[in-house]
Order: sequence, then C-alpha cells, then structure tokens
Amino acid sequence: MAFLAWLLLACGCLGCAPGFYGAEPLLDAETAGRILGIYEAEVRMVEETFGEDLSDYTAEDDEILTEAAIAQYGTEQFDRLSQLVTELTAAAWNQSEESGGGELPAYTVARPFGPIKGACFWEVPVAVSLAGDLTGLVEISRGDRVQELKISNSVSVEIPLEQADGPSDGTHLANGKAATHRVFTGVLWGVILEGPGEAEYRVARPRGAGYAHLAQISSPLYVERAGDHAVVTCEHFLEFQQTLERDPGHFLS
Repeated sequence: MAFLAWLLLACGCLGCAPGFYGAEPLLDAETAGRILGIYEAEVRMVEETFGEDLSDYTAEDDEILTEAAIAQYGTEQFDRLSQLVTELTAAAWNQSEESGGGELPAYTVARPFGPIKGACFWEVPVAVSLAGDLTGLVEISRGDRVQELKISNSVSVEIPLEQADGPSDGTHLANGKAATHRVFTGVLWGVILEGPGEAEYRVARPRGAGYAHLAQISSPLYVERAGDHAVVTCEHFLEFQQTLERDPGHFLS
C-alpha cells in the first residue's frame, strides 16, 4: 500500500442515512454480491491484506474498504477502490429509509469517494513535542460549497492524536531545505451524492484521516506531501491553509 495515515476514524455525520453504520449488512445480498463481483480483483486484494471476508458487506467491511481506498490514494489501485466504495455507498444510501425506498435510485453520484476538505491542526517546531488531548476537527456546515457544490447536510470528523513530535534538529525536506516544523493535518473523505431535490448535495460515508508533513515554514513555504514526500511550494502559510482546505489531495500524493 502507498501510505497509511496516522489515524482512520469513522465519525459522526449529521444527516447520514439511518442505520448506515449499524451491525447488520448494509445492502441486500444480491446487490452487494453484484457490486463486489465487478471489483473481484480489488476485493480479493483487500481480503488478503486484512484477513477478512467482505461478502456480506457489513459495517466492518465498510470500514475496511474505506481504509484500503484511503491507503491507496495516489496509486493505480485507488481509482478502482474509489469506484467500489462509491457504488456501495450509493446503493446503501438508496436502500435506506432516508432515500424514500422507491424503485428508482433517489440519489446519484456527484463526486466519487475521495478527499473533500482539509484542515491544519498543529505546527510543531524542531525538537518540540506536544502531548495530551490533541483532537482536531474537520467539518462542513450546511450550505458550504465543495467545488461549487452546495452541501445540504452538516458533517464533522474528529481526528485525535496522543502525541505530536516536531522534527529532530538537522532534519531536511526532500528538496534539501531545512525542516523548521512538522505540520499535522486532517482530511475529511467521503462521497458526494446528488439528491432528488434541486441542487441537493449530501456527503455520504464521511471518514477522517490525519497526516504529518515535514515543512519549512517561511516565505515561500515548503511542505512535503504525505504520500510520496514530493515538496509543494506555497507563497506563505495562509496560502497553504487555504489550498489544504479546498484541495487536500494536493498535499497527499
């Protein structure tokens, strides 16, 4: 796998479909089997990696598939895993009570599973450590826009960390610049579904993931991407924060 975030967390979502994170299978056996069968190679890879059988598509299976997709961001495997997660999400949402239970799908996919919004939590200087309750929050409020889509439900993910260590003295970024900080960020992942109402877009399957990046905080600012450690240059720290918020994938891989 390409990389693992320092935390993956299923989180609370205001407006999620009822029972979506329950213990029972999230889809009927026929629908789940049909979708999983289309992505047989990807399902087999995930089953071998996690040592689990995904055939029932339970809430636990949902967590495993999501974690696998996030870990593969920036690789050839991500697109297929993202589509698998997206199709299962849309089908489960449309079978829920919230969708209305009609014969035709009430929700269609506006944006497949991927990073939606990012936030910068802590900038820890060289030789400094933070410890304790370091929970960060990434949220989307009702009415916020994500790539011009006006979101109609509120979503928030909490991403806790017990300790955040700055870089050791003498640490350098991949481009040779001296590291002044380690920056800890959080990303909200999910699927955006388009509802039957006019311009109704909802975030489904929200997940939070945290990342750590070596950085030289200066003007310009240099920060390593979490996945491949390529260095991204920003004019200043505010530009980094703004870009991370609207396009978190830019700093992942």
